[in-house]
Amino acid sequence: MMTRQITVTLTLVLSGMSFQAYSQSMFLRSMYELEDPRGYCLDIPGFGARMQIDAPITTHTCKYSLPGFDVDEIFEHADGKLRLVNYDRCLSADSMEAGSAVVNSIDCNDAHPWEVHADGRVTPEADSGQCLTLAAERVFVNTSIGTLPPYSSRAITLEACTADASYRQRWRWSETDEMPTYNANSLRSGMTTAAREANREIGPAVDPMATAAIYADAPRAFGPADVTVSDEIAYGPEDGHRLRVYEGNNRNSPGVGAPIILLVHGGGFSRGDLNNLAHMAIHFAGLGFVAVNMTYPLSPEHTWPSGAEAVHAAVEWIHANIGDYRGNPAQLYVYGHSAGGNHVANYVLRPSLSSTQGDRVAGAILASPALQLPGAPDEVGSDYYDVDGRTLADMRVLDNIETGSIPVLITVAEFDPRGFHRSTAQLLTRLIEDFGAQPRLRQMPGHGHISYVSAVGTRDRLLEEELMDFMLSPR
Repeated sequence: MMTRQITVTLTLVLSGMSFQAYSQSMFLRSMYELEDPRGYCLDIPGFGARMQIDAPITTHTCKYSLPGFDVDEIFEHADGKLRLVNYDRCLSADSMEAGSAVVNSIDCNDAHPWEVHADGRVTPEADSGQCLTLAAERVFVNTSIGTLPPYSSRAITLEACTADASYRQRWRWSETDEMPTYNANSLRSGMTTAAREANREIGPAVDPMATAAIYADAPRAFGPADVTVSDEIAYGPEDGHRLRVYEGNNRNSPGVGAPIILLVHGGGFSRGDLNNLAHMAIHFAGLGFVAVNMTYPLSPEHTWPSGAEAVHAAVEWIHANIGDYRGNPAQLYVYGHSAGGNHVANYVLRPSLSSTQGDRVAGAILASPALQLPGAPDEVGSDYYDVDGRTLADMRVLDNIETGSIPVLITVAEFDPRGFHRSTAQLLTRLIEDFGAQPRLRQMPGHGHISYVSAVGTRDRLLEEELMDFMLSPR
């Protein structure tokens, strides 16, 4: 079966409402958000040297408040035609047949009129029953690092004007600075009421299964189709020395390479694997980072300071190999949650444990780090600290900090067990008083020990915004 593609070029005669006030340069965008608060603007595919001026016109997330980046979305209504101001080309339909029509820009002298109705419908003047229609499906497209939501595109076609499709068949004019284009660190928490209530019910208990259930069905910004994931890679001699590298499929990287986030999971020192933080790896790769998700040898077979040594080995592997994945080791940040936060803290604050020479990471994120030591043989972590010839005082990171030179972000949940709050306060005090450091501290309101980590990638961006601000802010 042969599919015939109808080429459409489009000009708008704006009638049915007064558009004299809109003769200045503006966006012509979707009236409805369609899963993106910035809406979709008529757009020339590509950008800069890769602009495809003769390719079918499409729509793109409106590039609000980005002068210079919006040049292919700016139109004016002049002499009854919709003109691309910066290219002196107009849009015109060469077929009135509905279906899989596409849109091209052409010489304005050859363009013909359309109508924009008072209710926002855009129809050919020759057939008011056919509407300019956005596709139901969106496709994520190349987006600069940190911009959230990521840019996406929707094809446009001519389809019969119907009530069912009306939300995709309404357009409006918009000023180019009508709203900001948000960076991920500008967004507020989107915790749902149900999640807030569930987290409060769990309270200070550390309950992985109950917490996982809260976010099991939550929509996420990115999925496996948005990233490329390496096979498991050995970064050290032990069976537990394994990592995977995640790269986003729709992100660009500057000439120096993309920033890197190394993820170190928790699990009470004796549990956990590469699945624990896979959702975070997918999300940060989707945002444009190179995400390295690692696991490490566990207790009781492996004891202190094997965790810090594993972080050291993974960091050294990154410095030696991450160029193959377009990552920039000068922008390497290491993130550790719970027991993983303990390992990261020992790595960055006690470099003598791993023979680290110089600052090999740009910053460290300690998410509810398990810095308190077990008070009894059956407490969490007791196996990890069961080391012949060493006392707990020797192994306690809070009493043995050697440096505060690496920038640190510390996070703690509102419903973390009390010991996490105490040890976090002690760490903050030690870094400030003894080393003159200026660590960041952020409490995650409404969250428990695991929930704010589980929420990464959902509409609840509380942790995400803090990490993005910490990692992408100039120093």
